[in-house]
This record gives sequence, structure tokens and C-alpha cells, in this order.
Amino acid sequence: MTGILLVSHGNYAQAMLDTSRMILGDQEKFLALGLTPSKSPDMLREEICQAIQALSGDGLLIFTDIASGTPFNTVALLSREYSFRHFTGINLPLLIETLIARPCSSLEELAGSLKEKAASTFMDVDERLKGG
Repeated sequence: MTGILLVSHGNYAQAMLDTSRMILGDQEKFLALGLTPSKSPDMLREEICQAIQALSGDGLLIFTDIASGTPFNTVALLSREYSFRHFTGINLPLLIETLIARPCSSLEELAGSLKEKAASTFMDVDERLKGG
């Protein structure tokens, strides 16, 4: 099953994880990290690296809250070292749909569905970085 990592400013990622669990129940291979005032960008980077290693296997989707923020930039830089798909602009409806589809969909099928359903509010970072 594709792993999912949420990374945000503050507690947004954890709140989305908690809310999705309230709606769908506990989820496997699903973590949330946040950049808080007491955490340095280097500390966040280390936490993200640990989460990537824990969640990798059948593919990994990483969602960040906003483009060009520290969580986004940290994940984008890590894409040079690790293999995963990165989307930014995550919202709860898209997260719920992804969690529902995840057990029977490949990483690329999930990525395609996300782009199709949220073109106006969601950005495929991989395509943007490649100039597409």
C-alpha cells in the first residue's frame, strides 16, 4: 500500500490526519509532521527523512500545505535523495479520496486521480520542476 506523509506549518497536517481518522478510522502507513516555532528547519528535515524511510516500500505520496514554504522546500530538496511523489495544496476532501482509493490503486493511479480532481487547487510538483 502506498504510504502517505503530510507535512505542514504548525499543526495543520496532524489535524488533517486526526480528522481523516475520525471519518475513516485508523490508517496504515500514514504520518503527519509539522514545522512549529520550537522546531528548526533542520529538525523538520530529519523527521521527514525518518518518515520517508518508515513509509517507503510500495510508493510514497507526500503532501505539503503551501507552495514555497519551508515544508514544501524541504520536501522538494529531499526529492533529489529519495523517490516519492510530492503534491502541494492538500485539502481534506482530496486526502479522504486518496485514503479511500489507496488500497486498490497504485502510486501513479493515485497521482493521476489527484491531478484530475483538483487541477485548480493542487500542483504536481514533479511536473513543475521538470518544466511541464
